[in-house]
Amino acid sequence: MNYSIITATLNAGRFLPRTLNSVLAQKGCGCEIVVKDGASTDGTVDILKKYGRRITWSSAPDRGLYDAWNQTLDGGIGGDWILFLGADDFLLSDDVLEGCGRDLAALPPEIAFAAGGLVLGRNGRPKTRIKNSLTAVYSLFLRGVGLPFPATFIRADVFRDRRFDPSFRIAGDLEFTARLLSSDNLAVLPRYISFMEHGGLSDSPAHAGLLLEEKKRVLRMHIIPKARLIAESCLNCLSDAESGS
Repeated sequence: MNYSIITATLNAGRFLPRTLNSVLAQKGCGCEIVVKDGASTDGTVDILKKYGRRITWSSAPDRGLYDAWNQTLDGGIGGDWILFLGADDFLLSDDVLEGCGRDLAALPPEIAFAAGGLVLGRNGRPKTRIKNSLTAVYSLFLRGVGLPFPATFIRADVFRDRRFDPSFRIAGDLEFTARLLSSDNLAVLPRYISFMEHGGLSDSPAHAGLLLEEKKRVLRMHIIPKARLIAESCLNCLSDAESGS
């Protein structure tokens, strides 16, 4: 299984080595690491230079996280599955991608998103663990709660003619998945994948109002029109669970 791990960063140099090292340590899989730096002023470029040819990186101003991701996608990606890992996030063990490779290889081709478990905390210390069932994921979508993005693999083919909406500052990942989510293109993986560091844009009280407005926008644009479809998906998942399939 080949992966593309995409990281966008801006002045997160104190965390970035932890992120990159967790990917470089992976065993039993092919993995490219692509970093888009938004012209950091904290020494991030010097850190990136130390990794040599083990990673691909660029540094230039951008219009935010989703524009940085789009620029990376436009540059060409070689993996079968893509994981967007925050500059202060990291993979939980050195064999997690190898295990995920077995899970992903067993999925039918219509699956576009595969969400695993996510651990949240501060300074690398776990505080909360999130691993939802398929029913719970669909139910949370009805409330405007997106997939655990640092632990969600997206099939590379999804990006052949699609990109993130850079007009979003915080909830662009929610908008992207809500735009494309259907009743049969989402799977849940049976393992924890990534650690997500608290303290990003979505956690900041200063950005709470903007996050709420962007979530409302996604609800109006995509989730409310799909509400019946998502509700039916929840019912189907419950029926499958009860029948043991």
